[in-house]
Amino acid sequence: MTLSANALVDNKRRGVLLAFGGMLAISTDSLFIRVADAEGFDVTFWVGVFTAIVMSTVIVFHERTTPLALVRRDGWVLLLAASLQAAMTTFFVLALKNTSVSNVVVIIAAAPLFAAGFGWLWLQEKTSRRVWTAIAVSVVGILIVISGSIGGGSFGGDLLAVGAIASFSMGLVLLRRYPATSRTMVVGLGGAIMSLVAVWPAQITGHSSQTWLSLLAMGAVFGPLARVMLSTAPRFLSAAEVGLFAPVETVFASFWVFLFFGEVPIATTWAGGGIVLGALIWGTSGPSSVAS
Repeated sequence: MTLSANALVDNKRRGVLLAFGGMLAISTDSLFIRVADAEGFDVTFWVGVFTAIVMSTVIVFHERTTPLALVRRDGWVLLLAASLQAAMTTFFVLALKNTSVSNVVVIIAAAPLFAAGFGWLWLQEKTSRRVWTAIAVSVVGILIVISGSIGGGSFGGDLLAVGAIASFSMGLVLLRRYPATSRTMVVGLGGAIMSLVAVWPAQITGHSSQTWLSLLAMGAVFGPLARVMLSTAPRFLSAAEVGLFAPVETVFASFWVFLFFGEVPIATTWAGGGIVLGALIWGTSGPSSVAS
């Protein structure tokens, strides 16, 4: 069925709001990980536990069904999407603990390229010249942001960041291919998988109240909200268009550090951030590549 012009515009607007809002919410991860005085697997375990609990509650009381029923309905697609969700978050947390934030930022900027590549390979989804141009400009903006602070990380941490972005991009393409899959269950099951993976190396107890509050905020509020929004966005935008919003996380992560820790961004951060946001506005203002 071909959608009308107005419906396409409405879908584009929904997709943009979901992708932007999801990246805005997920940009708080770096802040909470920094505030939490805990190791990477500690963060992964408790974020997974809180996410699984919150999403299960939403499924039972809001969607009026059960997690088991959704697993039976969506089958292997749900399991694979949840595994990619868990891998993305786990790799991201561990990367921030094992390499410099600036290195992770550079790798995050490559998310649109990964998404466009996977979308082309799996779905034969073509990306418009406008979006490719916006991707290139946003990468330039990110390079400006981190131009004065590249280095200081470890190779293993960098590989974990690559794994996070690859998992994120593959998940976008999978959910684009199977739009009926329950996004709530993907996030909830992803949290459960995270906690199972991290339970052995994690320190379960003995954390400070500040750490508990950070883990709760990340695992029960901002993390689930971000991941549900990002996993829903591919219903309305191509994988490359959703990936184009990844640098939003970079720009706003710097802003949160400024707001809560008083670390004033240098001139290159403001300049690069402006370029990134300008590229996003321009790249998503053209016709959508999504049609039904």
